[in-house]
Amino acid sequence: MKLYGGFGSPFTRRVGVTLRLYKLEHEHIVLRGSVPEELERLQKFNPLGRVPALETDDGRALADSATILDYLDQLAGPEKSLTPASGDARTEVMNIIGISAGAVEKSISCYYEEGINAKRPPEMVYRPWVDRMYEQTKEGVEALDGMAKGPWMTGNKLTQADVSMVCFWDFIMKNRPDSAPTLNCPNLSALSDRANAMTEFAETIPA
Repeated sequence: MKLYGGFGSPFTRRVGVTLRLYKLEHEHIVLRGSVPEELERLQKFNPLGRVPALETDDGRALADSATILDYLDQLAGPEKSLTPASGDARTEVMNIIGISAGAVEKSISCYYEEGINAKRPPEMVYRPWVDRMYEQTKEGVEALDGMAKGPWMTGNKLTQADVSMVCFWDFIMKNRPDSAPTLNCPNLSALSDRANAMTEFAETIPA
């Protein structure tokens, strides 16, 4: 398998961590949709030119991290899958992933509005909208912090809720400016430290 995309993307990173946890052999190829000569190659695997993308061993191209994770879960099998197959356990994991993905998407929008990665001049930024996205990120992650049930999000077992949450949380914290509202999330901070001490996470921490 070949994974396309850099680990600066939290969505690519969660796929990279999952591949390692499942001990699936793969090649990691850094492609960026923002670089014209790399975009053309990336579009062979995702017509939208977004990361991550996965090329399977039989030559299929999979786009979007959720689709890729579903595929990897099937390869891992029900005994090893990080996502419960059914029932309340699955619903709980998917709900955590949904909230955390929403929070990081708000953070990514801010990432492209302000600072060195801004895609428009400061005078064109609509401040109330940006401030509301910072607040939505805060509301989301602080709600998740209160949902943590133990060393991992759903208790004593590492699941995809933790993989995704850590990748998303780390992106949020790395790119959140000092001017944004402070986040009070001791449980998520501890969870991130715990996960990033594991080789599978540590190898994917972006520079």
